[in-house]
Amino acid sequence: MARRGRNGEADDGSPRGGRAGRDQGGGSASIAAAQETVAAEAHLGRPGGAGGAGSSDQPATLASAGPDTGSAQSFVDNITGDPRSVAGRSAQDIADQFTAAGYPATVEQSRKRGTSGNAVQVRIQDHPEITNIQVHPGGGRHTPEGSPYWKISTNTAGKTWVIPGNFRGADELGGNVIRYDE
Repeated sequence: MARRGRNGEADDGSPRGGRAGRDQGGGSASIAAAQETVAAEAHLGRPGGAGGAGSSDQPATLASAGPDTGSAQSFVDNITGDPRSVAGRSAQDIADQFTAAGYPATVEQSRKRGTSGNAVQVRIQDHPEITNIQVHPGGGRHTPEGSPYWKISTNTAGKTWVIPGNFRGADELGGNVIRYDE
């Protein structure tokens, strides 16, 4: 027997409320598509069009940055020393890298109230430093549409924001702020 909510509607355990017109999660295909778009736009927005995945002469793509164990471990080990390395990467790509390196990671649509609802969280388990990486495609109060940014949360150094030059409110951010396009 289904429980009844306030308006007599069945309570199926799905999230209620939120902002009108906003997707309340689910649609992993649309999340993945949005992340691919963010990664492509961030890749193009970097100086020289270089992605954040490596130092080869070829621009990095999500396919070329696939998570083999060696490169995944190298990527994961270097994030705190080189936070710009996340720039241009989708949430799913980051999660795949951590998982391939032996740190299970999941991608979740952000549901925090009072935000644009566009951010995607990469929840990382068992890593000695990094606990979460937020990937935001842009649009909202901080950046124009198509101007992505990333927030890396650690249990050792707090938060590191990897942001574009057109980020609004950088002075009010708590933590370390690094610009990826300078």
